[in-house]
Amino acid sequence: MRTWFIWIVISAMMVSGCSSTLSPQEASQARQNITADVTQLKQSLSQHVPDIQQQTAQSYAYLATFMSRFKAPIVGAGKGIGVIYNNQTHTTTYVNINRFDLGAGLAYGHYQALTLFANEQELQEFLDGGYKAGFTNETHGLDNDEVGEGSYQITGDWPYKTYVYHVDDQAVVGTYQFRTLSINKELTQTAVGEARVANKVNKDNEREALQWHRALPFFAQDVVDKGYDLPNPYGVSLIYAETKQTMTITELEAGFSFWDRGRIPMMFVTFDNNSSHSRSPQLKVDAWLFPFMNLFASVGKVSGTAHIEFELDGNDLIDQIGLECKPFPPQPLCQKLYDFLKDGSVHVPLDVDLDGYNYTLGTVLAAGWNDFFIAVPVSFSYIEMDKANAQELVLNASARIGKQFSWSRGHSIDGYIGASYLDSDLTLIGKHYLPVGEPNEYIDYKIRQENIDKWMMLVGANYNFNKVWSISAEIGYKSSDKQQFISSLNYRF
Repeated sequence: MRTWFIWIVISAMMVSGCSSTLSPQEASQARQNITADVTQLKQSLSQHVPDIQQQTAQSYAYLATFMSRFKAPIVGAGKGIGVIYNNQTHTTTYVNINRFDLGAGLAYGHYQALTLFANEQELQEFLDGGYKAGFTNETHGLDNDEVGEGSYQITGDWPYKTYVYHVDDQAVVGTYQFRTLSINKELTQTAVGEARVANKVNKDNEREALQWHRALPFFAQDVVDKGYDLPNPYGVSLIYAETKQTMTITELEAGFSFWDRGRIPMMFVTFDNNSSHSRSPQLKVDAWLFPFMNLFASVGKVSGTAHIEFELDGNDLIDQIGLECKPFPPQPLCQKLYDFLKDGSVHVPLDVDLDGYNYTLGTVLAAGWNDFFIAVPVSFSYIEMDKANAQELVLNASARIGKQFSWSRGHSIDGYIGASYLDSDLTLIGKHYLPVGEPNEYIDYKIRQENIDKWMMLVGANYNFNKVWSISAEIGYKSSDKQQFISSLNYRF
């Protein structure tokens, strides 16, 4: 168990080291700086476009962009940050912008721009992101579109009305421009929260209106409007699970190689050391379908063993088969059984290889309030073995209650306790050769094995590096007869 946990910790540290996260104070200061820059941009443009304040106020929404760029005769590129003010919903969205130019022209330096959106459709087209293309003419001092020295209006096939103000920028450009857009999640005060479940942290009237820009979960905006923050809707996890538990035999069918009646139900005596021990690395994907309901699926490689022992009583066996072995001399089949059962019974120990694959489907019902949370995962797994004629069905349901503790730069830890119900039903079919009778004679068996202790207590923690990356570990324990360890590296987007 320890080796896998250390590996996941190292992986998470490497991931965390590559992630840039602003503290709440730094993000707040950055937003203030951008707001001041937007005010200055409007003032600069108003010298040449006197009604710029009126135009922005009357637009459905507008974008202020701050870019740097370089353009050689054929190709060019630029990047920057922008902020979208929606006059209808009174929301503010920060975006990362990259542009690529193909065509004639020269440009270098820094420039700022105001883009006006006339309606919701234009804004949504812009927010959809991806690659957007259009021909732009950014030559200074156009005859019909001149807006004053030091600024100009973009013309051509560009679909949005845009005014550009150059700071130390020089441009004579007529190019086909490609643009990529992504929401800046560190600066945008979205409803994506720090918690891994829907978490109500504010009263309905204590925060500004926030917009949910994702397709899932359904009805997200309804709960956001009620003061809930939501986690990123999609997730990918690398999981390692290890389970040890005692088992009991509930059904046994057996037959013998020297008779043709096949397997029949048998009376048997079980021993105390029936058990299973499995290990499974898994890949899991999940999505929040509704704000309080997550659906997930996983596939993994299973390795382990099941140790089984049972004892067949000779007299019961002969009675169940329905043989009449008296008076002597017994018929040949009876003699074979006497050879098998010369001590009155036969003891059968089995070590079955459980290597195979597991497939899991499940759901999580969860909600939080002021960083306290409750989660109820339910899953159903099917395990198919490669090297043995065996399959296992596992039903797992649990309840967890916990709290998130946060500190600087988006780091937090979720601690929780709970109880888990695990019902494991393992069916094994095979042959067991016994060191009695003729060579290569065997018992043909079918065994159904179930775990004895289905309930256990659990305790766990999830360490969040930010809203995207986290690592978790959980221990389930009933006694020395039932133990479980699960760890995971998680990515949300």
